[in-house]
Amino acid sequence: MTAGYSGGKPTGPKTQHLLVILPLTLIIYEVKISLKNLRNSLFIALATFFIAILVTFASQTRVQFVSMPVAILILLIIIITGIISDMIGVAATVARPEPFNAKASKKISGAKYGLYLVKHGDKVASLMCDIVGDICGTVSGAIGAVIVIRIINYWNISSVIISLIVIGITSAITVGGKAFFKSYGIKKADEIIFFVGRIIASLNIFLNYFRKS
Repeated sequence: MTAGYSGGKPTGPKTQHLLVILPLTLIIYEVKISLKNLRNSLFIALATFFIAILVTFASQTRVQFVSMPVAILILLIIIITGIISDMIGVAATVARPEPFNAKASKKISGAKYGLYLVKHGDKVASLMCDIVGDICGTVSGAIGAVIVIRIINYWNISSVIISLIVIGITSAITVGGKAFFKSYGIKKADEIIFFVGRIIASLNIFLNYFRKS
């Protein structure tokens, strides 16, 4: 055998170093992702905590001093807001960027903002589903409790029966509405996000005009 022939044997130390470094690299990468997710989760939790307190306090104090039809209307508006926000969050994760790129190249109003929403679909979903949607669910429950108390005080009806009826109706509208509009959001994701983009573009034009004036 000629000198210097290794016979196909692996260079031991280098292979051992790679076997140690690669798992460590993967572990560090997973830890970084976990820490990032933890920070995002904490931010969402804190934001939800303060917004829920403010919105619930404002809505409950208002509902106590308005007529019953207006209180029910406020409850329905909050439930619908939660349903629509959930639909937008789902649509943002499903929508494809290609149609928005084509529309943006033609400078169609709203396409640029729609493309931004699609590219940041995970953040849009967190905002609309986790924050806005969950807060609306919490606030609707609080307003429902106020309506129950007002009905009991006015008509002197059993609190158990009224509570079950109001909770049942609120839950049915919320769950049924979210189920329907989530399916609709998946099927019509591009159209929904484009519509939202056009609304944002219109608001931006209005705000710029207001600032200039």
